[in-house]
Amino acid sequence: MTGIRVGRLFGIELAVHPSWFFVLVFFASTLATGFFPRAHPEWGLTTTWGIAVAATLLLFASVVAHELGHSLVARSQGVPVSGITLFLLGGVARLGREPDSPGREAWMAVAGPLVSVAIAGGSLGAASLVPGPDQLVALLTYLGVVNAVLVAFNLLPGFPMDGGRVLRALLWRITGDRVRATVWAAGVGQAFAWLFIALGTGQILVAGGLGGVWLILVGWMLIQAARATARQTVVEDLLTGVSARRLMTTPRGWLSPYMTLAWAARDRLRDWDTRCLPVAPEDPDAEYGGLMCVRDLERTAPDRYDHDRVRDVMTPTADLPTVTPETGAADVLRLLREKEADRAVVVDRGGRLLGFVDAEAFARFLSVRRRPDGRLKPPSRAA
Repeated sequence: MTGIRVGRLFGIELAVHPSWFFVLVFFASTLATGFFPRAHPEWGLTTTWGIAVAATLLLFASVVAHELGHSLVARSQGVPVSGITLFLLGGVARLGREPDSPGREAWMAVAGPLVSVAIAGGSLGAASLVPGPDQLVALLTYLGVVNAVLVAFNLLPGFPMDGGRVLRALLWRITGDRVRATVWAAGVGQAFAWLFIALGTGQILVAGGLGGVWLILVGWMLIQAARATARQTVVEDLLTGVSARRLMTTPRGWLSPYMTLAWAARDRLRDWDTRCLPVAPEDPDAEYGGLMCVRDLERTAPDRYDHDRVRDVMTPTADLPTVTPETGAADVLRLLREKEADRAVVVDRGGRLLGFVDAEAFARFLSVRRRPDGRLKPPSRAA
């Protein structure tokens, strides 16, 4: 999950997803109109809103610190970290790959909660020691309590929360099978998510308000995250030992950047199985100019085909993820997710384009690994 880049910390890119701004407003307004006025009715409107905004920003700073705990431990174990993104429900560290042992998984999982415990203890301790003013004490107290809640929530044994990752590490240690451990832990995570949805529904029916809606939203997103992570783990396991060369499609020709889309569609991409073709470079020193696919045509209005040219709709070289024939298929898939791209080009050591890998390539490969009900099946351990 990427977002708007806001800076770097310890060499790790920080970003905010657009959904974060909704939560920023929601939390600040909730604190300013409910929590702080009830706790401190003597405060004026300006003071209340100022403390509410500061508390909300400190809450998200705590989330960043929590994710930094995961990220720095991951990086110390050789797991690449591309960044941290704040989003609707908190934050997520974008890891280049999963840890390769149960012990490393568990240590990475508990690193974040340990940071939150330190923030909670330090904030509550400072709140009890500082003589005032009341606004500072209230801010420190809130920061301590909310981080304690963050720890309690994240340590619930529901994958993909931190407690669920600890559970997966334990199951992985017991079974010796990371895929099976992930599927089981994801099942527990979905059970907790449905519990959140039930509690939220009950709260709406009994008391009303937005608290129940928030619980339902949390539960729904946890269900989606658990299912997606379990599926991703199964897919990556199926791709173990498979290289980009095996999935690569070799292009059946080239396109001129000056060719109209009508010409390209009629003469070069009339066989829709071709899917993508490389574009000749306009720079004589370049190996290729980009890649144009059938989906680029589909995104263009047909009445523009006689006017727009290939170079107007192609994906230029600079925007294409690049891999080598030896790159693992699972690494290609992670790269596409990280770049939010639907295709990658395969080049040799000299930069010469050999082919491309896209979503259809993965779909074709995985289709032979499906069960009759259409669900992905893990590889046989007896093979």
